Amino acid sequence: MKTLTMTALLAALLALLSAGVATGEEQASLQGQSPGHWLLAKYDANGDARITQREVTDKKLNLFNRMDGDNNGGISFEEYERTDAAKRQALLKSRFVKLDINHDGLVTQDEYSSYMGMFSSIDRNGDGTLTAQEIGVEQAAPTKVSHCLLWFCIRRELNE
Repeated sequence: MKTLTMTALLAALLALLSAGVATGEEQASLQGQSPGHWLLAKYDANGDARITQREVTDKKLNLFNRMDGDNNGGISFEEYERTDAAKRQALLKSRFVKLDINHDGLVTQDEYSSYMGMFSSIDRNGDGTLTAQEIGVEQAAPTKVSHCLLWFCIRRELNE
């Protein structure tokens, strides 16, 4: 088995962060903790506030063993897909429970449209408006305009 160098480990962790894995970071900021705190919670098995290569490897091996349902030493696509589906199902259930404010098993139009999620935690001054500073964007003269539909956005130059 190959061992990871510290540089490779840091690169992997940075790639993980930049790949959009924001839920842990968002939760940490909600709880008043530093953004990297979720990494410690996930990987620091012995609680010494340090993440070692061994801890990351052990965590990954544990996940591998859970995915290898038939214990044949390999993960088939079906096993990988089953694990992914279970993760997605848990995430969807969690989101639904948050939306279903009165916990009656139905999300009404009012519940859906009134759910603000992270909005209030980002709106630091509570004025009902998110500023560029609050969302962490440096204000500069806009040179591009965005047109968004759902989660797809197209950006184009203003002078076009």
